[in-house]
Amino acid sequence: MSTESKLVFDPSKIKSVKNFEVYQYWEKQRGNRLMPARADLDPADLRHLLPNILIHEVQLEPLDFRYRLIGSEIVRHLNDNHTGAWLSTIPHQKNPSNLWAMLEKAVVDRAPVIANPPYVGQYKEFKYIENILLPLSVDDEKVNMLFLCVDFLTDKKESA
Repeated sequence: MSTESKLVFDPSKIKSVKNFEVYQYWEKQRGNRLMPARADLDPADLRHLLPNILIHEVQLEPLDFRYRLIGSEIVRHLNDNHTGAWLSTIPHQKNPSNLWAMLEKAVVDRAPVIANPPYVGQYKEFKYIENILLPLSVDDEKVNMLFLCVDFLTDKKESA
């Protein structure tokens, strides 16, 4: 299976400078593989973006997602910290939800996903969220983690 034919993600759709940087890093770490492994990521390389980083552990059978790491900027905006929790136990996040569907798409497609949900947090100057979900795999076949960058935008026209 060709990596190029499987990866149909369009990076030109990324609006956030932060998300574009994380995507470029993921691409570099991926190399010729379908997706990199968690071990390929060095937090020191993205130190300035760590507040916007989120990592989900993926359980395939039955499908579920555990919050492994939630950056401080994400916690600040959402006013909650679900580190260690499974999505299936969180109201409004468990299946069926838009968040669950977005995460499931990244796992099934084994490719990046971008989403722009409206911002519903406490800081009224922000209007949108841009999430980029990047799959990780230890065997380059099954997704075992999702690497996300979450950026909070004041305008949908903000661009990379």
